[in-house]
Amino acid sequence: MKKLELDNFLPYHLSVTAEMVSRALSKVYAGFGITIPEWRVMVHLNHHGSLTPSQLGIATSMDKARVSRALILMDKKVLISRQVDQRDKRVAHICLTESGKDLFVRIEPEVMAWNARLAYEMPDQQHDNLLQALKTVETWCKAQGVTPNETENDF
Repeated sequence: MKKLELDNFLPYHLSVTAEMVSRALSKVYAGFGITIPEWRVMVHLNHHGSLTPSQLGIATSMDKARVSRALILMDKKVLISRQVDQRDKRVAHICLTESGKDLFVRIEPEVMAWNARLAYEMPDQQHDNLLQALKTVETWCKAQGVTPNETENDF
């Protein structure tokens, strides 16, 4: 039986790389006063329009406490608004305010430029191949019964 060698252990490299990429990218939106959890919430609210905190937890792969802290910070910055569900008063629908949408529009080109610089560092089709390989890993993990909200990664 082979012994575990971290140099050749894919889960180790995925974890380390994901953390490094997350911290490197966070420098872009940190300049706008946004944390990693706030950015993740902002991206999903921009994409979906409105989500409940539970839906945000699933979409962002963050636990309830982390989502809650991000929402509190975003609320203080007037980046989000909450609307109580008419059928279930315990549920709130969260969406970006105009100020939140404006901030996203200012951050998005810088994040996309950062992504383009990363892709430029990879020869030829390596970026596209890596993206496809990561999607294959995600699909395989989902087939094993792992859902996104069980992970603790950041982007």
